[in-house]
Amino acid sequence: MARSDLIDFHKKKKYPVRGATVAVVLAFFAIFIAAGVYSLAKLWDQYGTAVVNFLQAAGIPEVMGSNLMTVILAFGGLIVLSLVMASVASLLAKRLGGTLILIGAVFMNLITWGITIAVLYMGGFTLATIGDMWPMLLPGAFTLVMTLLLVTVFKNRLRRAGELIKLTGQVCLEEKGVFVPQLFAMAFSLISAVLYAGIILEFTPLNVLLNSQAWTIEASAATAVGMILYLFTTIFIYNFAYATTSAVTYIYIRGRDPSLGDGVKGALSIIGGIALLSVMSVIVKIISAILRRGGSEAGGAGAVVGGIAASILEWVWMLINYFTIPAMVAENLGATDGIKRSFSLVRNNFVDVIIKETGVRWGFAVLALMFFGGFALGGALIAWVVTNDLVMTIAGAIVFMILASIPSTLVLKTFDIVYVTLLYVFIRTKAGDIRGKLAIPAPMKKELNAAYRKANS
Repeated sequence: MARSDLIDFHKKKKYPVRGATVAVVLAFFAIFIAAGVYSLAKLWDQYGTAVVNFLQAAGIPEVMGSNLMTVILAFGGLIVLSLVMASVASLLAKRLGGTLILIGAVFMNLITWGITIAVLYMGGFTLATIGDMWPMLLPGAFTLVMTLLLVTVFKNRLRRAGELIKLTGQVCLEEKGVFVPQLFAMAFSLISAVLYAGIILEFTPLNVLLNSQAWTIEASAATAVGMILYLFTTIFIYNFAYATTSAVTYIYIRGRDPSLGDGVKGALSIIGGIALLSVMSVIVKIISAILRRGGSEAGGAGAVVGGIAASILEWVWMLINYFTIPAMVAENLGATDGIKRSFSLVRNNFVDVIIKETGVRWGFAVLALMFFGGFALGGALIAWVVTNDLVMTIAGAIVFMILASIPSTLVLKTFDIVYVTLLYVFIRTKAGDIRGKLAIPAPMKKELNAAYRKANS
């Protein structure tokens, strides 16, 4: 049993307060934002006039002014389409469940083998060509083997994953606030990237960035400090958003009615752990970058070895922390205890984690394709209504299809977090750590339990 539980905080409407930690984290953010704003202001003083003159020479203000209504309509259409497609994706997840995994598996096999066969066909389909290009067969072989395992050895685990997908759709339909933290995190990522770019361009000479001049101690220090601040703030916001969405999901599935504010309070109650976990992730990112850079400078086989070593490090870190944030939020754990808890859960439920990272992710990819198709149709319709021109209609479809990457990433990231949190709750429930009411419909609960019994028999 957990020493404390988020659901108890919600019942009492009293969450732990971490005022000192909040102050320290805010100080880091203030330093980063202040440095970024200062850098951008200095750059604007230096290049602002040239930028304005360029925009005016290109006629951008006139184009925007004469097409203001079109821009407003397109922006409004983008928002409406995002809301509609998010609801449709959630509804499809709730209705299809495991079928979505099978559709995704078929799609992934068609893609991986289709690309492989096309490349081999262009190479002549000779044994020599196949021998030279054998690494291209690995993605298709892995996808095919995993698909066969899903429908045979892991078929009952697939049933269970399907029910969790349905439950993911249910949570996202009934608690739409779960999308908000990821939207905020994405917006902050864009802003922080601009601030970081400003810091680098202001404090690092252009010749140094272009490698036409040697790095100095001052330039290296400015770049290093800027990078560390950027990585920490960005990773922290991502982890905080993850914790907020996970908290809302956990409170909901435990049979209560959470608000977005409850999710924020749940995340704030472990803000020290989130900060420490973010610092650890920054260190992993830096080590990974050093491995890649060292391999790249070595060249040849060294570049391959460096890239593989960095990828393995990142993959292991991701795997170890698979349940870290849900465990920290639900059980009020610190970062180190959360990592230990996550490692134990991953070790004992490794197959379910692999199914999530393959079959379930393939199913979610089908929903992403639906996003791109829906946005293409929506963009074409808006362009046709506004211009009544075929060329502009095609252009509208292309532009909206490109823009679809933003809401599709938002929705699928939220689905990932909700699913992992639900899997965490299900594992703890079967271990006897969680008792009492769960917000799972009776037929779904019956199917989950039946699949669990058969998978573990």
